Amino acid sequence: MRSSIPAIGIDFGTTNSAIAVAGDGGGARVLPLPRPGGGTVAYWRTVLCFEPADDGVPMRTTAGAPAIARYAESEGVARLLQSIKSHLAAASFVDTVIFGRRFKVEELVATYLRALRAAAPIELGRRAVIGRPVRYWGAETEADDARAVERMRAALALAGFDEVTFAYEPVAAAHAYASRLDHDELVLIADYGGGTSDFSVVEVGPAGARVRATSGVALAGDAFDARVVDAVIAPALGKGSRYRVEMGGEAPVPAWLYNSLRRWHHLSMLKSAETLRLLERIADGALAPEAIARLIRVVDEDLGLPLHGAVEATKVALSREDVTRFDFARPGAAIAADVARVAFDAWIAEELEAIDQAIEAALARAGASAHDVDRVFATGGSSLVPAVRARLAARFGAGRIVGGEELTSVAAGLAQMAAA
Repeated sequence: MRSSIPAIGIDFGTTNSAIAVAGDGGGARVLPLPRPGGGTVAYWRTVLCFEPADDGVPMRTTAGAPAIARYAESEGVARLLQSIKSHLAAASFVDTVIFGRRFKVEELVATYLRALRAAAPIELGRRAVIGRPVRYWGAETEADDARAVERMRAALALAGFDEVTFAYEPVAAAHAYASRLDHDELVLIADYGGGTSDFSVVEVGPAGARVRATSGVALAGDAFDARVVDAVIAPALGKGSRYRVEMGGEAPVPAWLYNSLRRWHHLSMLKSAETLRLLERIADGALAPEAIARLIRVVDEDLGLPLHGAVEATKVALSREDVTRFDFARPGAAIAADVARVAFDAWIAEELEAIDQAIEAALARAGASAHDVDRVFATGGSSLVPAVRARLAARFGAGRIVGGEELTSVAAGLAQMAAA
């Protein structure tokens, strides 16, 4: 019978992932996922931890909250992969080698999804509605976007989901919002994720949701993080400094080293023999030796995860305070600086402008103006950034902005769509 088949929605995000299930009545609940030390959480970070083989013990792979715990315990021995979703559209990224084993991007995604399936408290079956951004990160053409969908479908099949339907993430959020209503509204769904910001103009009400237009841009929380790296972390690690070269004279420390720091999942790629030799040469002639020593410590110990945690803590604090302290207290790589919200807002102004243009595009395609919109439903972790909220308030009025379960609304809406 139809009621015996669970209606599953999976929000596989750049930063966080969640699963929800809905019954025949359409009500959805987010499934709890285990965390180390006991208890459960509503979502997992989208990360994988690989631990090398040792004395006949095969390579170990963990995902989500357990992966973060295992990585922290490994003291730099393990390798952590983040933002896996951001590679799906790239023709140039086919595979990567981890501790001697080659993984295709589809296999990496499937590895995470299998762990997510195993962690769920119920049997998920083979059918699911899967979220997707309006535009995948890095997709510059329709072919790029199609490649991302094809890879995602292959990964889902490897993880046991061979009957899948893709749905736009902001449309799923619209279904979650519609379940609250007893009247009709014209709503802008603003979904600010880790890799993309997606917008849909949707007619919603008790009967469901009808999409009038969508738009998206490959900018969101990861891009905001990168600006903090540029302004706070990179200068403390020697960006802009110089070093003496063997034949005399000076050269700038290569900028590409710091570009790799901007994306957390690229940091571990710096830990190669060639890069470490380059860093040793730079250190020998560094004009800012303490900063370069910190850079070497960050690369050698693969400190992307704790650095990311410090950036995230700073962003969260700035959602409540006008000034906060960026504090990364790792010995040999300590970085501390005061960060003002007004400065952070200025750092991300270019991204906010591009996001505003995507909102304007969605309204134009829907044949609507900001005045026509009854509500703005803001979801996704980056929707909590005050500058993001301020931009929405300036365009639509603060009284029309509503929020939800910022990190689980999409999963709940996907499950409701699966049950329809």
